[in-house]
Amino acid sequence: MIGVTPREPVRSVDPWEAQRLRRDRADLGNYGRDGPRAGYYGATNRSPGRTIAIYFFTLVALAIGGVLIFLLFQVLSDNGEDPPPVTPTPPPVEAEARIESPAPGANPPVGEDTAVIVRVVSGEEIVRFELLVSGIVTDQEFSGRVTGENTYAAVLTARFEAAGSYDLVVRAYTASGEQIVSDPVRVRPTPPVQETPQVVITAEVVALTSLRLGPGEVYNQAGTLEPGQVVTVIGKTLNQQWLQVETGGGLWVRFSAVDISPEDLAGVPAVEPPPAPADTPTPPPTPVSGTVTPTPTPTGTQQPPPNAPDFIPTNAEPIEGGTILRITLTNASTNPFSGPIAVLVEGVSANPAEQVLTVSMEPNGTAALNFDLDPPITEQTTVTVTLDPDDAVAEANEDNNVTEFILVPPPEGPVLSLRASVTGGMLSVVIQNDGEELSTTDARLVVSVPGETTTRTISPLAIPANDSATIEGIAAPRTGESIRVTLFIDGINVATASVPNPNVVDIPPDGQDPETQPTEGATIEPEEPQEPEEPEE
Repeated sequence: MIGVTPREPVRSVDPWEAQRLRRDRADLGNYGRDGPRAGYYGATNRSPGRTIAIYFFTLVALAIGGVLIFLLFQVLSDNGEDPPPVTPTPPPVEAEARIESPAPGANPPVGEDTAVIVRVVSGEEIVRFELLVSGIVTDQEFSGRVTGENTYAAVLTARFEAAGSYDLVVRAYTASGEQIVSDPVRVRPTPPVQETPQVVITAEVVALTSLRLGPGEVYNQAGTLEPGQVVTVIGKTLNQQWLQVETGGGLWVRFSAVDISPEDLAGVPAVEPPPAPADTPTPPPTPVSGTVTPTPTPTGTQQPPPNAPDFIPTNAEPIEGGTILRITLTNASTNPFSGPIAVLVEGVSANPAEQVLTVSMEPNGTAALNFDLDPPITEQTTVTVTLDPDDAVAEANEDNNVTEFILVPPPEGPVLSLRASVTGGMLSVVIQNDGEELSTTDARLVVSVPGETTTRTISPLAIPANDSATIEGIAAPRTGESIRVTLFIDGINVATASVPNPNVVDIPPDGQDPETQPTEGATIEPEEPQEPEEPEE
């Protein structure tokens, strides 16, 4: 319209700008009444219901957001599962290794595999086991089995090639490289017991002998064995003096009656002898009516054959320091004998106590047999010698086969004797020692004839027991028909011997009248020599 000033168009105002404008323009009328914030937001223009709703929805939104955040955290953290219960921290595991087999002092076999069982306690996994035998690693195991909580077990193998003492140690390694070492276990391997193959032992009978029901004279006879028969030995007594043979189902025979050595009996078992028979009393005669004609009983002994020998023990003496008993037997018959004969000694510790000696004796001939004694004879004792104890040889007299001898211990120290001979004008002297060992630095041989004495000093002189020493290089005297040699030990005359002087042949000694010489064949013995104070060398 004319005359009317046109209005400016109303510009639209952004709500945020309007809010800023309201903040810039103070509503002084409402400031003091509604408080500071009323001037900015126009609190007086809001309704009370609207304000309460805003607060309510704000609280609900916050609560829902918190619940959503809690649920999202649970889903992302443990996938909805309940958290594990809180348990207290267990104490640390004490590491330990122990060999459970073999036990200390065990005797595993030599040349065979032996299982070594070990148990290890560790808080870490065990990744390797080692077996050390006397400090040398002989076996390893890289896996073991779990036998319990923090417990592992393994089986290793040991092999011992020789007997002796060995220390077994097991060393275990954890995953982190820690070593767990067991205490040593000492074992002593022994060679395996090998079964001895059954060996058939046979022996040939060397003398006519009796078979008995048991090992001894108290058992009844059950037959005889002839020389040349072969028997199989199945048992023996502990002292090996009696042997059990297959003949007759296990009869017994004397060891001395068969040809077999004690070494051959090593594999023959010792057999417990059967009970000895008890003496059976003779029952009193039963009275009967009528007249009884007694049965005649043969009397006397069987007549020996015309060519029978007659054995008699004639001597028993200890020799070689009492370690050997020498038995001498004599054939007192006028008939010769050749063959085996058994000799039994009792009362001394001879082993064996019975031996068979094959002899060839002329009439009145002798033979000797040695028995080893252990322990040796050290005091006077009595020995009983029995020849042919089984009466296997028919003799002219069977009643003189048993003799007792009193044994006297041989003297202690050396037992010396001399033997002298002259060859080519040189005198040779043999010093025989039948006793203990001789060792001296003061020994002298004095060679003497009438009017002449020569001394040979021997230093040192050592002669073993039952041995001899020969002294040579002594010029024989030119005079005297008999040369006397005397041995002095530490100034004591211990042995003397005489020998004819071949240097003297019908030549009288100087200064003597031939008419006063002895007749042919006579021997002039020089005077007993005395050890010179200053012997000639």
